[in-house]
Amino acid sequence: MKNKLLIISLVFLFACSDEKKIEIIPDYNSIYLPMNEVTESPKLIQGSEEDLIAQIKAYIKKNDNNKFEYLKLDFNLLINETGVIEKIQIVNEVDKSIDDIVIKNVQSWKFIPGNKDGKAVKSQYRWKYFTGAEIAFNNQKDYLIAAEVMPEIVGGFPAILEKIKYPEIAKRAGIQGKVFVIVLIDEKGNVSGAKVIKGIGAGCDEAALNAVTSVKFTPALNQGKPVKVQVTVPIFFKLQ
Repeated sequence: MKNKLLIISLVFLFACSDEKKIEIIPDYNSIYLPMNEVTESPKLIQGSEEDLIAQIKAYIKKNDNNKFEYLKLDFNLLINETGVIEKIQIVNEVDKSIDDIVIKNVQSWKFIPGNKDGKAVKSQYRWKYFTGAEIAFNNQKDYLIAAEVMPEIVGGFPAILEKIKYPEIAKRAGIQGKVFVIVLIDEKGNVSGAKVIKGIGAGCDEAALNAVTSVKFTPALNQGKPVKVQVTVPIFFKLQ
């Protein structure tokens, strides 16, 4: 009887040891401060977003163009106090080869670190790239057209201007003017969808869409509670 009990006990112990342990994922928002919690967001000083986008476009051209007609890349770069990327979160997985192109490029990027109250801090840098003139523009009726407190761009319009890349084809053709984008903003101030309603072409519409969807907004409020809203953002392209 004792031998049977011993065998049963050993089997139970081995069974327990084979159980998978649940991985505990840290709250990265408490370690790396989001854009709306820093005084100044990280600024790219070494590396080129233009070169990265050019490589992505070259890959798309070489492969299935139709598959990537409406491409949405979304990466969250977690940056330390010295401006070095420590971790990369793929927020929206699209294609492994394209993800690899992004990861390979951003690993060599260097930033002026995020700043809070005059002190360098660990922070986040959201890198997004979209193709097409419409991004996840669904359920527009769920977003109010007005609220008691309307959303504002974190960092103001300069935050958008930093993200605008004037397309070379538009420069060469002398194209300039305003692009109007409707932006859907959720209760946390995140852009959940966007659509160009009036454009000027030559890549400017896509450039405006990328700029608007790369920033964070303060949430809209009704009676002190965050609500979903839609706003129209004008982006002006002017040749110097």
